[in-house]
Amino acid sequence: MKSEKCRKSSGRIIKTFKNFMRMNKPQEQITPCNNAPAKGGKSITNLNFCVMKNLFKLSMALFIGAAMFSCQQAEEPTMDQGQAPETRAFGDTPVVAIYVETNDTNPLNAGDYTMSNGKPFAGIVELFASNVRKRTVNGVVEPTLYLNDKMTNLLENNGYLTYVKPLQDKGIKVLLTVLGDHQGIGVASMNSTQTTQFAQILAHAVAKYGLDGIGFDDEYADDGGSTNSTSYSEIILKLHALMPADKLITVFDWGYTSSISTEARACIDYAYHGYFGTGFYGSGLLEKARWSPVSTNLGGATNPSTLNSLATRAKSQGYGAFMFFNLRRSSQVNPLNMFSATASGLYNGLTVTNANGNRAQDWTFVPAGYEINMDEVQ
Repeated sequence: MKSEKCRKSSGRIIKTFKNFMRMNKPQEQITPCNNAPAKGGKSITNLNFCVMKNLFKLSMALFIGAAMFSCQQAEEPTMDQGQAPETRAFGDTPVVAIYVETNDTNPLNAGDYTMSNGKPFAGIVELFASNVRKRTVNGVVEPTLYLNDKMTNLLENNGYLTYVKPLQDKGIKVLLTVLGDHQGIGVASMNSTQTTQFAQILAHAVAKYGLDGIGFDDEYADDGGSTNSTSYSEIILKLHALMPADKLITVFDWGYTSSISTEARACIDYAYHGYFGTGFYGSGLLEKARWSPVSTNLGGATNPSTLNSLATRAKSQGYGAFMFFNLRRSSQVNPLNMFSATASGLYNGLTVTNANGNRAQDWTFVPAGYEINMDEVQ
């Protein structure tokens, strides 16, 4: 324990005060992708740091004539290695993640569901989906990121101010999901140069559109003959290094996720199991604190009592996420009772109300879509 170490050191601190100016300044040990603690966090483990903080306190006390100090007052910025990463501003866990099929659904519908404590039911909204594509430049294949005709104006032409920022203003994290597109290239089939380029493109998109991160879904790439064991991991690691520390990386556990290295898995904030239904998958790509054991397809009605039972189990067993896919307009499939039953199980009896949930696609489609390539990034 930090405080016990400090107490044992206090006698030595007093005895060595005369040598104070000769002591080395303690250093911070930075541990990348230490998840948990939350990614990008700092972990200071050197006992000298605790000792030195109190030497500073002692010197100041002597200057003002006081003789008291306590090592327990040194606030060492450490983090419990078992602590689940917090992504919601209000810290509710498990976090609710909702995928929105932007081909036919307005993402603002996800923000219309509010819990009885005034907080949004959704903690993460995944815009599903952008696509991995490629182009050839001087005979060399480069990856690109494609926004289809429906996705383009959600983000381009300041669309993000209308369809992303209002969700964020409610405290919801908005991520862009990346999906294959039958191009023979995907997140599991790039060489090292391509993984660097694709990570740069993704980080550029996050910054350009004010997003909170990237979600990966390794489907429909049609790259089965060219996959390798390093591509997926390299993209995650390089993207994590390029984005600010508060940005998120999520993974839908499908495709070549088994190739993701331990180091890269430490950079993932949440992962969701890949089988829709009412099953409870207690183990998967990540440990409990960053794993959703439930994936519910909102394209059909699931019994609210079943969801309440699954949510209660997820909460009691310490899981960090609870995922829904394919949010519909409320006039198509109304999820209100399902969400309310889930909130009750996850958050100790809270209920959910709906302010609208039936918003139509009210943006203009762009037939050609929009492609982000290295020319734009550079």
